[in-house]
Amino acid sequence: MHTILCFGELLIDFLNFNLYQDGEDTLNEFRQYPGGAPANVAAAIGKLGGNARFLGQVGDDKFGRFLINALNDYNVDTQFLYIHPIASTPLAFVFLDEHKERSFEFFRTNTADMVFKQEQIVDDVFNDVSIFHFCSNTLTDDHIFAVTMDAIHKAKSHGCTISFDVNLRFNLWKDKQVDIHKITQALQLADIIKVSKEEADWIFSQGFEIKSWLQTAKIIWQTDGGNDIQIFTNDMQFSLPSQKVTVVDSTAAGDAFSAGLLLAINEFDNLEFSQQTIKDITKFASSCGAVAVQKQGALPSLPTIKDVQSTWVF
Repeated sequence: MHTILCFGELLIDFLNFNLYQDGEDTLNEFRQYPGGAPANVAAAIGKLGGNARFLGQVGDDKFGRFLINALNDYNVDTQFLYIHPIASTPLAFVFLDEHKERSFEFFRTNTADMVFKQEQIVDDVFNDVSIFHFCSNTLTDDHIFAVTMDAIHKAKSHGCTISFDVNLRFNLWKDKQVDIHKITQALQLADIIKVSKEEADWIFSQGFEIKSWLQTAKIIWQTDGGNDIQIFTNDMQFSLPSQKVTVVDSTAAGDAFSAGLLLAINEFDNLEFSQQTIKDITKFASSCGAVAVQKQGALPSLPTIKDVQSTWVF
């Protein structure tokens, strides 16, 4: 089985799990979890029994060492997870509303992931790699965007399939203004795209409809929470139902879904799929996401193969 390489941020998710009344003050209580979208995908692949490698950087602090140990616990290859001597590990505070929907506050200015350098992307990182996966959180300023573009082009030169989960976080961008040109450049380099309906609608509002992405992409999955999953290829467009479960925390749902897609796709030599094969891949990915939303935290909620099999109901 070939390796899936995930590139980007590895951070601490402080999940707001409770409110505590202290006299006149209502206080948020937070619990520390490993997080970061591409790191979650790598960990999910490892937990499902696949071969995952992570390319990124954390700080030389307690948070960074906690994250390295966490990925190792999930059987992720961390030989290219660097430790920066000065820059700190990024932090995210995750708030859940009464509907279990998330909002984020990030502490990510000049953190270790954002000062990652192009020369750290060595050829050896691509040894036996079949898929290169990234998200938009490494497109948010000119430096890390250039590094990401370099990583994608190097991955392509090594024959990798490129996977892009759009995963927009508006408050990570300067003045909360996403640079649509950076997003479209990434879309134009991807073979596989995973996007939420909300993200796709926003990109369409900027003048780029989803079907135009198929000029370069082979297949697109559009998710919409618990609603139907839309699949687009040059030859087909159809929908499938998502798994219906009780949501506790949706933090890792999309990442578990992406991991399921990539693990299933990694079993094939190319992306020329029949409709039935796409349905089977989607069904597996949806089951992975369904398991993840039933527990708190990102990495702790990720599924095993046994979990997925017990959730596979349609």
